[in-house]
Amino acid sequence: MKKILLACLVAAVAVTGVFAQGIGDALNDADQQIAAAGEQFPKGTWVDPNYNAAWEFGVNNTLKLYDATTGELIYTFGKNQRKNFKVNMTNDGLVITFRCDDTQRTYKFTKSVTLSTDIKMEIDADFLTEHYTVNMKMKR
Repeated sequence: MKKILLACLVAAVAVTGVFAQGIGDALNDADQQIAAAGEQFPKGTWVDPNYNAAWEFGVNNTLKLYDATTGELIYTFGKNQRKNFKVNMTNDGLVITFRCDDTQRTYKFTKSVTLSTDIKMEIDADFLTEHYTVNMKMKR
């Protein structure tokens, strides 16, 4: 009887280990799929005409903010600066959202499924009550 209980215990531990490994693999696959979807977002630079800001989308989901006139780098939104980075396909198009604690803002960029090269940017700042939305043209 003790041998049967011991065998059941060993089997249960093995199954738990396999299950945990399966969850880890699934989470890793999900992270890779998010990164791959982010790579489908257009690469290039879009200009916010209200603030003379150039938003550069690059490979590996890099995002940099420049002064559109001088080209001076204002901020790099690296992986360590972005929280809750998500890429989703919605009815509006391909959407990237993330939070940056350094800037105290939440960002949303939408590339519509139309042939337009424009990107819609939405920003919610912690210290403002108004929601900022702008349609940005691709820099040529």
